[in-house]
Amino acid sequence: MRVTRAAVIETAGQIADRDGLGGVSLKAVAEALHIRTPSLYNHISSLEDLLRQVAHGGMRTMNAALERAAVGVSGEEAILAVCAAYFRCTAQHPGVYETIQWATWHGTEETAQIFGSYLDLMRTLIRSCGLRPEGAEEILDLLTGALHGYAAMQLRYALTDLPAAQARLRRAMSTLLAGVRQEYGPEDVPQRG
Repeated sequence: MRVTRAAVIETAGQIADRDGLGGVSLKAVAEALHIRTPSLYNHISSLEDLLRQVAHGGMRTMNAALERAAVGVSGEEAILAVCAAYFRCTAQHPGVYETIQWATWHGTEETAQIFGSYLDLMRTLIRSCGLRPEGAEEILDLLTGALHGYAAMQLRYALTDLPAAQARLRRAMSTLLAGVRQEYGPEDVPQRG
């Protein structure tokens, strides 16, 4: 079998999902591909480059899943659908998700651009809720922070009982959205001061 850059990245992602980020090494990837470690340098420049590529692929895959989840729905239901898709992606690829989190600290401009696509989708969904626009970035911070925090904390439960973990996520995010509505609702609704 001819080894390609795509095969190297895919293999590293599979190792991450199986063994976690700490299990990904050039030696482990080379062994899985039945090649010598130096041969990997025909496809990548370093372990960090490989991890970034795994993260970028995972981010793009996740973004596509989130966009599909938002099709045909709007407002809070769209946000809840996207949250469920996000959580499902983390449960399906926990090691890749861990790699994505690593890349937020070790990323490049490309990493920022891919993450920007996710933020743009969330901004669009927030606007579809009819909330006051001046609160959009605060709402974005609340939603993305809560979603990431929930995913990171609940992932171990999702791996054993995904439906129950998703039901808890929906309740948690619905509660958060109720507070967002109260704080950032339309101008004609009294706001807390």
